[in-house]
Amino acid sequence: MRKSSLLILWGLIVSNLATAKLVHYELVAEQKEVNLSGQKSVDFAIAINGQIPAPVLEFNEGDDAEIIVRNKVSNQELSIHWHGILLPPEMDGVPYVTTPTIKSGEALTFRFKIRQSGTYWYHSHTNVQEQKGVYGAFIIHPKKATIAYDKEVVAVLSDWSDENANSILKNLRKDGDYYLYKKGTLRSWLGAIQANSLGNYLYNEWTRMGGMDYSDVGYDAFLINGKKDSQILVAHPGEKVRIRIINAAASTYFHVALGKTPMKVVSADGIDISPVLAKELLMGMAETYDLLFEVPEHKNYEFKITAQDGTGTASAWIGMGEKVVAPIKPFPDMYATMDHSGHSKGHEGHHPQTPALEERSSPHAGHDMHKDHSKEKNLGPIIESLTVNDLKAKGSTELPKNAKVYDLKLILGGDMERYIWHINGKAIHQDRTIEIQEGNVVRFTFVNETMMHHPMHLHGHFFRVLTKSGPLSPLKHTVDVPTHGTRTIEFYANEPGEWMLHCHNLYHMKTGMARIVKYTSYTPRSEIARIQYQDPHNHDHLYFKGMIEAATNHGQAHLDFSNTWNELNGRFEIRRDFNWGIEWDLFYRRWFNQYFNIVAGASSVHDNYRAIAGVSYLLPMLIEATLLIDHKAELRLDLEKRFQWTKYFFTDVDVTIRQKLESEFEVTLMYAPNWHWAGGLMGTEKSIGAGVQFQF
Repeated sequence: MRKSSLLILWGLIVSNLATAKLVHYELVAEQKEVNLSGQKSVDFAIAINGQIPAPVLEFNEGDDAEIIVRNKVSNQELSIHWHGILLPPEMDGVPYVTTPTIKSGEALTFRFKIRQSGTYWYHSHTNVQEQKGVYGAFIIHPKKATIAYDKEVVAVLSDWSDENANSILKNLRKDGDYYLYKKGTLRSWLGAIQANSLGNYLYNEWTRMGGMDYSDVGYDAFLINGKKDSQILVAHPGEKVRIRIINAAASTYFHVALGKTPMKVVSADGIDISPVLAKELLMGMAETYDLLFEVPEHKNYEFKITAQDGTGTASAWIGMGEKVVAPIKPFPDMYATMDHSGHSKGHEGHHPQTPALEERSSPHAGHDMHKDHSKEKNLGPIIESLTVNDLKAKGSTELPKNAKVYDLKLILGGDMERYIWHINGKAIHQDRTIEIQEGNVVRFTFVNETMMHHPMHLHGHFFRVLTKSGPLSPLKHTVDVPTHGTRTIEFYANEPGEWMLHCHNLYHMKTGMARIVKYTSYTPRSEIARIQYQDPHNHDHLYFKGMIEAATNHGQAHLDFSNTWNELNGRFEIRRDFNWGIEWDLFYRRWFNQYFNIVAGASSVHDNYRAIAGVSYLLPMLIEATLLIDHKAELRLDLEKRFQWTKYFFTDVDVTIRQKLESEFEVTLMYAPNWHWAGGLMGTEKSIGAGVQFQF
């Protein structure tokens, strides 16, 4: 190399070092009493620098970031993951995987180069702290502006419960339908008849699908920047506003709309895209979108989010003066069939067709959704509800064609009733690691076999989502895999490390839907390798559920202990018909999927003690059938089914048919105002009584 070339190279290095700016932040986490729902104050929230959401962190591309995180939360570990940020694996912030946990009273300093620009965010990766308030925006401005605007505003979307998130997870493990009463979304025969959907209801039960699942948790509030309704920006006519939207919710998809004006979407997951117009967005957890909004008049425009399950909204206002409200989102069909013909099926280019948006009757109807947008005519047709299928990169995103391709199918599955979630039939504690080789093109095909959307996120990388756009398929860090749909992503493996791949529904991740993507060339630092065995993802946690029933003709108790695939059931019953003698079953169940398990244990009826074994299977119409044989070679068949007549009235039918001993049945008619208790009539083959039932 000639001397002149060396001088030029040295000059570039010195210039870069001179212009690199150290940007320092200090984040302090403390437990705080808050009232975010407007209904009650709670003391379990975790605030960063005294606020929820956490402070907005701003950088310029090329900066050196230095962020000190201090944990002042008593008796709780803490972590911070920098979501969507390209950085060394040691700085990624996943405790016991890449980064040390931050113990109570201690601090951890993160240092990394800012290698990108765009809208990102940060959040806890410890336990369920994200649900408790540990999330905030991470904004990076480009070296050279790519989008012109006058003002910008950050909109951090979230869901909030006045119930401690630790209890939420336990409740879901008791019953995946635990929160249906709170949300008012319990499906019933009467509801199906009133909705002219009895055929759909019966079809769903016949196919053992139950009904559409939009969300698991019953929330008390949905928030934008920590508030249910607020003015987030004053803007004047003609001003261009960049709205940076971050879905920081723990488990809620949001429909997003802006007044009655089609939204100009200019960026997705921090990456600029070819602008596109849409009436609404469906945003999965952890996704980010940027909008460019030119304020048309002296009016105040509603930026509105609606929870996908229809249970709530939040509003923020942009502009000034007379209000222009966003359309009301119709309540979703709880009795939709499970064929999902209206849902995206992968990269064929289809997207959901949203029902006609109802216009709110208001004197401030304002801007017309259907007016001529001649200035935007080069953006193509206005899309009803934007999905990743509608995104197009600004330039080719194709990967090296000479690289070896590693192709892996990842089946997203689960059992809503028992509330376990897994990939390829195994939770992360069973199958932790996907190994990949540096320099390969890695292609993952997500196949969603469940009734819920799953936002799948890969740490440390951007990936192509293969769509109809071909070479212009968009780059993202989180992708929505729709109900019974397929998404294929691919990336060039050039970021050696160990990186989490997981569903960004917090409760799905915590119950098993996750993996660690590990480069074969990567060896973790010794201090990380020493603590990886403590990773909570590696452990199968135990949960408890109980029920007590007391009636004038009988009483019973059920005690269940379970982890992902194992369950220990105890059933004890006394009946007036048998002089209040005790019957009991002690069963161990090993589950193989959501429909099938094997059973072994012991049973006693009228002082006849039996060793027993058999199989249990969920039949069409959601009938649970258990066929058992005891040590005397005598058969027993148990059949169970619930009929939900109305929102509050149900019937449980339990039938036990024995080969030589007397058969039994119990039929109830119960009123249940919530999940915890019910009261009503309880009939057996010999008597009718009245009583109450408590679940805990």
